[in-house]
Amino acid sequence: MYWATGSARVLAVEPSLLKLPSDGDEEELELVLPVIASGQDMGADIDTNSQSGIQSRVIKGTGSGIVDMARNEQGSLWVTITRESIQLWVHRPVGVISKVVRTPKSLLDHGANQRVLWKPDSTMLVVVTEQSFLHLYKVVPQGNDGASYQLTKNKSYALGPGEGVGFPDLTIKFKMTIKMDAGVSSLVGLDSDIVVATVNPPAVQLIPWMGKVDVKTCLIRHMSFLLDKGVRIVSISRFPKSTTQIWCMSDGKAYIVYFTPNVSDAESPSPPVSNGESWYGFCFHGNPEGFDQQDAGVIAASNPAYSLLAIGTRGGDVRIFKSGEHAGQWVFSHKLALKESQGYGSGTPDRILSLAWNSDGSALAVGQESRCPSVWSVYGRRLFPSALHDMPNLKNATEDPYLQGSRALFWSAGNMDLIVLGSDDSSSDFYAIPCAKALPSVQNHVSSAPQCLLHLNDRLLVYTEGHRQDVSSTINPDTFVWNNVMVPAVYLSDNWPIRYSCLSQDGHYLAIAGRRGLAHYNLHSCRWRLFGNWQQEQSFRCQGGLAWFKNILIAGCETIDDQRFELRLYQRENNLDNNDVIFTEQFESRIAHISVWRSSLLVYTANNTLYCYSLGSAKRIDLQLVWKTSLQDIVESPTLLKSVSILTAEGSDGTEATHITLLVDGKIYFLRPEFLPDGNVRLSFRQICDKVEYYWITRSAHNANDFSLWVFNGKTLKMWWNVFGPGGSERSLATFAKHNFLEMDIEFYPLAILPDRGIVLGLEPEVAIHKSKSPAMFKMATKTHLFLQTILRHVLTHNVDGEWEAYEFAKHYQELGYFGHALEILLHNVLEDEAESGIGFEEGAVLPRVVSFVQQFPHYLDVIVSCARKTEVALWEYLFTIVGAPKDLFKQCLAADQLKTATSYLLILHTLEPLQTTSQDTVRLLEKTLQAQDFELCKELVRFLNSIDATGATLQQALSMVSVANA
Repeated sequence: MYWATGSARVLAVEPSLLKLPSDGDEEELELVLPVIASGQDMGADIDTNSQSGIQSRVIKGTGSGIVDMARNEQGSLWVTITRESIQLWVHRPVGVISKVVRTPKSLLDHGANQRVLWKPDSTMLVVVTEQSFLHLYKVVPQGNDGASYQLTKNKSYALGPGEGVGFPDLTIKFKMTIKMDAGVSSLVGLDSDIVVATVNPPAVQLIPWMGKVDVKTCLIRHMSFLLDKGVRIVSISRFPKSTTQIWCMSDGKAYIVYFTPNVSDAESPSPPVSNGESWYGFCFHGNPEGFDQQDAGVIAASNPAYSLLAIGTRGGDVRIFKSGEHAGQWVFSHKLALKESQGYGSGTPDRILSLAWNSDGSALAVGQESRCPSVWSVYGRRLFPSALHDMPNLKNATEDPYLQGSRALFWSAGNMDLIVLGSDDSSSDFYAIPCAKALPSVQNHVSSAPQCLLHLNDRLLVYTEGHRQDVSSTINPDTFVWNNVMVPAVYLSDNWPIRYSCLSQDGHYLAIAGRRGLAHYNLHSCRWRLFGNWQQEQSFRCQGGLAWFKNILIAGCETIDDQRFELRLYQRENNLDNNDVIFTEQFESRIAHISVWRSSLLVYTANNTLYCYSLGSAKRIDLQLVWKTSLQDIVESPTLLKSVSILTAEGSDGTEATHITLLVDGKIYFLRPEFLPDGNVRLSFRQICDKVEYYWITRSAHNANDFSLWVFNGKTLKMWWNVFGPGGSERSLATFAKHNFLEMDIEFYPLAILPDRGIVLGLEPEVAIHKSKSPAMFKMATKTHLFLQTILRHVLTHNVDGEWEAYEFAKHYQELGYFGHALEILLHNVLEDEAESGIGFEEGAVLPRVVSFVQQFPHYLDVIVSCARKTEVALWEYLFTIVGAPKDLFKQCLAADQLKTATSYLLILHTLEPLQTTSQDTVRLLEKTLQAQDFELCKELVRFLNSIDATGATLQQALSMVSVANA
């Protein structure tokens, strides 16, 4: 998952030193830039020089702002366009490597630049002009015709992340111009053609990238699958690595569209107009009857990693659709309520201008016309900015243009930056918002020390219970310390970004893998171990992840030269060297996921095969294949499987049972291997729930075989109690889905479950603006959520022996300093839920069971009075009907010498009983306090008596009674 961190970097098309005079008068400026002419003659106001083979232009004028930008499919190259120029950018290191400036004659004849689009293979660009011309450009190696940037490694400075690769030797060259007489409303690039939607008449044209004349045209009115023929296309997008398209129409409906050339198209060299048979599709958004125009689709973005589609609507919300069980079926999944979450309430809807899924499909960036861009998790949790800070007055607190609206945005390579183009089309700047990325590793979810990792550009933030101080007496988020681990620049310069990371189960060792090679780190000695041979490091890349087994590092690898797929095992104490690999296992297909639990290793490969190995022991590694099987009945495509985990738990008969958990396309599956007489393995499986972003399997700190499943669906956190422990092993898979689960609302994004402390740990975004009009600073605040009270209520409510089971669970936590607070929350929540119905002691009432349960702990009297003082007075009568009269509870406090607690009960007695009775109770407590010589508490009681009777008579009477009693 992704959060903004730090402040946005400003990326400028023009050098920042080119400023207008202070008096504001316009003045012609001169700037010499290496550029490539677009093929037309240069105007009189542009001079030409040629020195040493470098073509340059002296450009006169004040320039103009960026009107559009786009990235290639990998995110490594960007392109920005102003009204008269095109800039080709490289991401690492960030910079312009080529530029095209159009001639004044070209601008006059064809109009200024308006939109830009990449060819999927990154070899061509198409620019749409204001007068509906298509300018095609080639992106080709520069060769010897011009100068290219070079970075050299020098001892005087260190290259930044990803900068070791250097600038690519690319340039932009003009290819051809195509006139679109019918106008251009939208376009999208396919591998061989450009799909252009025209305005008048409404039609679709297929224009080859190579510039051939066989343009295929089909009028909208000839397409039989459209529900309304009198419409035009307003937006076209496509599925990555596919010709399947998404059309948003002028009537608000959205269609999935396919193109298949028919026989006549194939036989005819240049068919003038198609009859529409080549185009077919179906409407998935827009009910023909009673269609609300606020739900009209205006822009779309696909997410093949989760089989999702996002549709930005005219009303300012985003609707998400999910691929159905049948081919060609898309059903509504959920909605991203931008208006409600931003605190704008009812008002003029803000147009959605851009949508961008990141490459792994886990986050969606949304750009709006006049609002701050936002980032959402795949199933609807808002990640940036927080709803608390994204208010209308945020726009007035800072001058950051991208917070005033964003016309275009996309994710950079590695998803570590969100690139945003602000709403001001006169600005020559755009912005890179740095992000932190969290990728919870499933094999660590069942470790003895809960842990999580955050990836930044040049470092990792590590949290592990194994390295924390003893903070068990507090739930203050400030006590949760993240360890800042800097990745060596010598590794990051060539191998950025970090693709995989893994912590050992004890939290002592960290392993990472970037573009090539791998490295590991000792969190005790703070030392890295890298490959000593650079060629060996660059000879392979990690695929499928990393895992620790004791002091053995397991890595799925792919060799670059011969395309071999193998599993490598490295000894932590040995050097990282090919000669020191202690074991290698070859595979037929690419390794996609690995998971380790105890001495079992699970390997999933891209040919949809699951392997289970036995690792032996840390002293003697003996990798043996136990079984393998195909997952074709469960996993439709290997790219949809997000994580796999294995664990073994002891059953009631003492035998170990193997459990496998899969996260496939947002669905959780439980699998059990069954060994057949012929030696093969059959997997029985069951889907547990869907719309899952991450899951955790936690092991109780008090019972080694007590496991629980935690699932986050983007809105709530669900927990299945003891699904793998005793009784769970024998439970049939059919009953797992029906097994009672509890659900809790979480106000932040969870990253780790701390079962021994009863806490969920996570992050929430924050925006800091130190002074008016200063740049916004994005932060990640550590947050915690106490879940003890939720589990206790679930057990007390649903289990027959709930009170006994709740006590057995709670007694392990009663030493925590905040255990009494958890009981107080439990009592308060049940009281508020049942007080309105007045169920009392009737069948089904939970409050009496909660009270009976709380009475088993010494916190009982404190819990009752704390709950009462934080509850409305109108509910006191119902509460004390269940727990007993406050007078009796006060007496119990005196008898138990809980004088501080008795003082709290005085406030309740003062509200419910006459003043005379209250003063008598105060005297009794004052006598006890004097005997205990607790003079601070005596002062509080005196102040209390003085406050309930301003005349001082009650205080004088009480003091005299105490004096007589002590005489």
